[in-house]
Amino acid sequence: MRWLIVAGGTGGHIVPGLAIAERLLAMNEEVFFVAGMREVERHLLGKKPFSVYHLDVEGFVGRPIRDQVRAVFKMLKSLKRARDLIREVKPSVVISEGGYVSVPVVVAGKIEKIPCCLHEQNVIPGKANQLLGRFVDRIFVSFEETSVYFPESKTVVSGNPVREALLESRKREHEGRGLLVLGGSLGARFINELLVNIIEALFSRVPKLFVIHQTGFEDFDRVRKAYERLNLSKEQRERLRIYPFIDDMAWAYAQADLVLSRAGATTIAELIALEKPAILVPFPYATHGHQEKNAEVLVEAGSAMMFKQDSVEKEALAELMANLLLDGERLKKMSKNYEKLKKGDPAEIIINETRRLMMERRCHHA
Repeated sequence: MRWLIVAGGTGGHIVPGLAIAERLLAMNEEVFFVAGMREVERHLLGKKPFSVYHLDVEGFVGRPIRDQVRAVFKMLKSLKRARDLIREVKPSVVISEGGYVSVPVVVAGKIEKIPCCLHEQNVIPGKANQLLGRFVDRIFVSFEETSVYFPESKTVVSGNPVREALLESRKREHEGRGLLVLGGSLGARFINELLVNIIEALFSRVPKLFVIHQTGFEDFDRVRKAYERLNLSKEQRERLRIYPFIDDMAWAYAQADLVLSRAGATTIAELIALEKPAILVPFPYATHGHQEKNAEVLVEAGSAMMFKQDSVEKEALAELMANLLLDGERLKKMSKNYEKLKKGDPAEIIINETRRLMMERRCHHA
């Protein structure tokens, strides 16, 4: 089969698409990938062992009229390019992971009578996926709660795929408790400042605490200098690792007993896959509050705790985190609770269900 995967806009859309692409390549399937023009899309899709195409699209929801008009023209131009691309590649199926770039590709696929599927990563679907859900042949959702947004007859709960490298075994490099702090690939200034403010209290309460802090590229120098001004001992500084970006996330998670992070779809998928207890501070300005809804799923399962950004009290949070890091039994229970959220191997479910769709279509047309 020839698989055309389309994803764009953010790593939250692209990473699951890459996870599926990697699994397909391991099965000797042909893979083609379509994305937008942003830097994150070019960075994540650079030097891949499959063909990557880029379409110039923009979002138009909530923007000034002039920008909306430009976005519509770009969308129409991209639709023509997407049709040409589909005629050239001749895919067996199109799988959309979301983002505005998925709209012209799925529409072109339907015009060319190619079977189309989409996958929604968040609890609350994005605008593009809600629109496309009416036209595609199969819809994969990461959470049971998302099923209500789509037709029941063509919706499958798959979970959200993570890349194979994340699941590789890594050696633990310290003897104490481990805290991993993440704000997404771009970082989160609020979480960065929060850690700088409470790190001394955590080190004083938790013996041999080992901290890994991903700051994001833009905030790295500021955070590093802020840590330098703190009254930390030489030993504590050796147990504090600061990075702008972490390439080997399998290593980072292997060091962690607890994760402090935002609640983007990729982070949630990684926490579920690796069963890591978490304290989540959702990004308050995410569309439709989707990060808060993502976090609530983990909270209800008993695997995470959630704090809204505008109500975080630093001292109380430091106390809670310290108590949690010292409570091995509670950490084990939170980790075990992830079993409630697992539906199997998400990439395998998506690939197998897509194959089943193809067989049904062949039988129907035979």
